[in-house]
Amino acid sequence: MLAAALHSVRENYLTKVADENSIGDVISFQGATAKNKALVAAFEQRLGRPIIVSRYCHLTGALGTALMLSEQDITQTGFRGLDLYQKPIPIKSETCELCTNHCKLTVADVDSERVAYGFLCGRDYDHKKYVNNNRAGFDLLKERQKIFACKTENHFKEAFSIGIPGALHLLEDLPFWKCFFDAFGIKTVTSEDYKEAIKLGKPVTGAEFCAPLTALHGHVTHLMHQADYIFLPFYFEKKSKQKGARRQYCYYTQFSSCLLSAIGGPDQRRRFLMPVVHYLYSNFHTKAQLYKMLKAISKNRISFFEVSAAYDKAREVMNACLSGWKEIYKKHTHQTADLHVVLLGRPYTVLTGAMNKGIPNFFASLGIKTFFQDMLSYSNQDTKTIEPLLKQLHWHYATQILESAEVVAKSPGAYPVLMTAFKCSPDSFVIDYFKKIMDAHDKPYLILQLDEHDSKVGYETRIEAAIRSFQNHHSSRKTTPSATPSSILIPSKAKDLLDKTLILPNWDPIACNLIAANLKRAGIDARPLDETPSSIRKSLRYNTGQCLPLNIIAQEFIDYVQTHDLNPAKTTLWMGAGEIACNLKLYPHHIKRILNSYGNGMEKAGVYVGGLSMAEISMKLPVNNYFAYLFGGMIRKLGCKIRPYERHKGDTDRVIAKNVAILTEAFLGDRPKEDAVAKVVSNFEDIEIVKNSKFRPRPKVAIFGDLYARDNHVFNQDLIHFIEENGGEVITTPYSDYLKMISRPYVRKWLIEGHYLSAFSSQALLSTLKWKEIIYYRYFERILNEPMPEYDEPAEDILSQYDVRIENTGESMDNLLKIYYIKKHYPDVSLFVQASPAFCCPALITEAMAREIEQNTGTPVVSIIYDGTGGNKNDVILPYLKYPRGGLRHDHRNFCGNLRRRRLRMDR
Repeated sequence: MLAAALHSVRENYLTKVADENSIGDVISFQGATAKNKALVAAFEQRLGRPIIVSRYCHLTGALGTALMLSEQDITQTGFRGLDLYQKPIPIKSETCELCTNHCKLTVADVDSERVAYGFLCGRDYDHKKYVNNNRAGFDLLKERQKIFACKTENHFKEAFSIGIPGALHLLEDLPFWKCFFDAFGIKTVTSEDYKEAIKLGKPVTGAEFCAPLTALHGHVTHLMHQADYIFLPFYFEKKSKQKGARRQYCYYTQFSSCLLSAIGGPDQRRRFLMPVVHYLYSNFHTKAQLYKMLKAISKNRISFFEVSAAYDKAREVMNACLSGWKEIYKKHTHQTADLHVVLLGRPYTVLTGAMNKGIPNFFASLGIKTFFQDMLSYSNQDTKTIEPLLKQLHWHYATQILESAEVVAKSPGAYPVLMTAFKCSPDSFVIDYFKKIMDAHDKPYLILQLDEHDSKVGYETRIEAAIRSFQNHHSSRKTTPSATPSSILIPSKAKDLLDKTLILPNWDPIACNLIAANLKRAGIDARPLDETPSSIRKSLRYNTGQCLPLNIIAQEFIDYVQTHDLNPAKTTLWMGAGEIACNLKLYPHHIKRILNSYGNGMEKAGVYVGGLSMAEISMKLPVNNYFAYLFGGMIRKLGCKIRPYERHKGDTDRVIAKNVAILTEAFLGDRPKEDAVAKVVSNFEDIEIVKNSKFRPRPKVAIFGDLYARDNHVFNQDLIHFIEENGGEVITTPYSDYLKMISRPYVRKWLIEGHYLSAFSSQALLSTLKWKEIIYYRYFERILNEPMPEYDEPAEDILSQYDVRIENTGESMDNLLKIYYIKKHYPDVSLFVQASPAFCCPALITEAMAREIEQNTGTPVVSIIYDGTGGNKNDVILPYLKYPRGGLRHDHRNFCGNLRRRRLRMDR
């Protein structure tokens, strides 16, 4: 247990504090912690190098403080003697009411003198007046408030008011929307000064989101008591000036409107105004959306031309404000030798006092001017060195952060402080690239990860240390900045598979083996990865907040290459391409970075990025891969239908293994597919089942969720068997069926985005395969006794129950379609189980919708989050299996009788 604790401390430090790749050959361990010889040994074991520990390691902090005081020429002391610890020191808490800061003070009586700490301003306890402690001469937030102030009319033409949350993506656009609504005489109420948003939002989120999204819930809850309507437009994507580049808002932002509209229940939905204002549509479409919204709530006549003019005027006002904002930066930094700090991060994290922990003010109290990234002026030429990285990024704010980082890195006197929110999945990627940019320029930086807690302890110490580092660098700075090597930022990806061993992520042990057979038939040495609990645990050392499958796949690839003695230079990992707001697009690049960091030859291994159909490898693969997903899914489905009722435990699993081998032969071309399917079904029919007329129906449990976690029995702790062993019957859905469920909305999205080939080829493929699939399904139907399911309902109608738009994408939207069709085809389902990995954004969105899903379907949803650390994660569903909800209309006797009759017919 002690060893585990030490290893945990070590791994936490190496992954979240230190940059392991930058650790040199000579290592010194300072601080009192270095007195723990076992911890020192743990670091030596992990790093493979000796560590130097001074006999005075516990005094290094004190020695450093003494040196700092000496340099500052401090002549007076506040030292109260060594016997202070023996004296009684009464302590009490107070709240300062002199200003709106409402500082929480700790007051102590020491030797008849009252001292206090906790002041945000510069006053001491005896001074009963607010004191401005800003020694920098520039207040970032106050200056921004002045520049972006929007003068509104006092006379309102409309009888209603509109609340605009001062949080998340809406924060920086508040002046725009206030100006827009003011053109129609509509009163707007904002929550930009509301300080208790996180506290108010936490009980209503429904999932463990990042602090900014939690705060948005609080802002909206607060505004529902202040305004008649709540303005929550959809922000999907910001149009990029770079040709072919995507600039999407984060996954949470894209679904935030859907989540928040459910806060007050069904009766309150009408109060939410949710037009689509940021997507690939034209400005005309945006104005039409706003016109439709205003026409529905206003009693006055509003024309489209008035809406268009108001929108254009608001845009002009914002552009003028931004120009003035940039001029302020030039004014304060032009012709000055002093250093300054540029805060990088998302506007809603940096530019609001409720989220930024007072960090800009603390810099100012130390005499350091702080500015925000949107105050910088630069051109594409200034960021050309990181253009390969920017082309791969698909996030709007992430691009702004890294562009600003490159500009600041090359600007003498400017030093970056990256402020990010804890549990921000996109920023877990951004931080890594940010570090690489700074290291390439040999420039010091500071990263502050903010959480939802009020405590500022820890930030101030780190800021003081950072300023000292900045000052040291500034006094000895280089005259010419270095360029950022693009090779550091974007590792090369494999472009071909000639003479390579292709390794497949093993998200589904059945289907992935069949896909490997398809690739082998196409002349490629393809192999699925080996999924092991030890590889999953080892992968956690690389995780800094990314989706867990990313790190697992990277670790399993390393283990597979080493275990099977493969040549890394001749080995390539296959990864699917992604274009949605999820993190999938950066998987290949981040995995390649992990391989490069690992070394030992793995830096020579390739990562191949391709479509799920693998059409770019061979034109035959889309058809064969589709049937691999179909047959693999049907084997799992038939196994779940029979296994709970098998007479001899293990028979079904043995038949499944035999059937996978049969289908593998078919996909390798050694036997006809229809012949293989007939044999597979016959093998299932030969399994002897229990004949018990007193059998009590089992509750049906439908599993859905993340592709990697849903069908991966190692990662999900053998979820299917767990449910069956505890009295349930599992409903699974082949991935081929999921493709049919989601094809229509995605085809429409591809058409909007201009991916015409993907849209038409997808529709053509599904139409072509349908008739062949009907032939195969007749065999499976002999056991399932279910007609072939149809997925022809309009997706818009299904999604509209949750205010989800057709423009939404990703697994959260897919999950709603899956749930609808599962309930339609299995009305007696008693439980939905969402299987998902840790740090999965779509899973958290679905988890937050669980209450609404249960209201619409009558079936509860339980989310199981697998974090790779072990433990009995599946135990959470035990109460639902023991006390199932809903009717159990499954007729076990009919099922058994039909199965026996089918077997007798086959015998004849």
